[in-house]
Amino acid sequence: MLALASLQATAGKAMAYTLGESVVYPEGIGLDGLPVTANTVSFPYSFAGSAMNVQVDWSDDLIFHQFPVGQKVRTEVILHDLTIGAAVYTMSAHFMIEVLDANRIPTGVYLYDSYIAAGLWVDGTTTAYSAEVNEMGNLLYGYNWETRGLKAGWYRLTFWIENEQSGNPAAPVIQFTDVDLTSGAPGDTDPSAGTIYGFVSYDLPGDKVWLDINLIPKTSGRK
Repeated sequence: MLALASLQATAGKAMAYTLGESVVYPEGIGLDGLPVTANTVSFPYSFAGSAMNVQVDWSDDLIFHQFPVGQKVRTEVILHDLTIGAAVYTMSAHFMIEVLDANRIPTGVYLYDSYIAAGLWVDGTTTAYSAEVNEMGNLLYGYNWETRGLKAGWYRLTFWIENEQSGNPAAPVIQFTDVDLTSGAPGDTDPSAGTIYGFVSYDLPGDKVWLDINLIPKTSGRK
């Protein structure tokens, strides 16, 4: 059982805005780190159980915008279970940023690697991967990538599902259930929506999706 101080420190971290859509919680744990009570009576609905038909959607800004080195890049991913018709909030969501070479081949240099469960039961601030509710009431996974000091070139943002317990001794033992990525949002690879600068690829059997982005040189100001 969580210590009361840890529960109080966690509560309200990711709920700056009111949730406006239904959500499935595969592990039965909410954004505040507390157990979720299923609600199928009043909207927004809450479901506790597997998410077997999950679509991954990167933010349009990542795909259709070109970023210079030195700019803070807001990374956002949305998960929706198309069968249930609800967003998905899972402890199993991982996110990583790595450096690629000029041919978009991984160099083995990692800039960031974290997952949801790593930061939920932490007192105070944390750089762990997290989810939040935006001003539209939608649930999303987000990370602010600081590119100041980096070199221009290719980088890979990878989002994947992997069961991993929190390393925090204050955290409960997570009871994992299935979260299966089955598709990507059609607009993520549709050139008719605009010039594509973020290139999305999928390994759906491996529950993994990644986006390759080319940071261009900055022409003025601090780098």
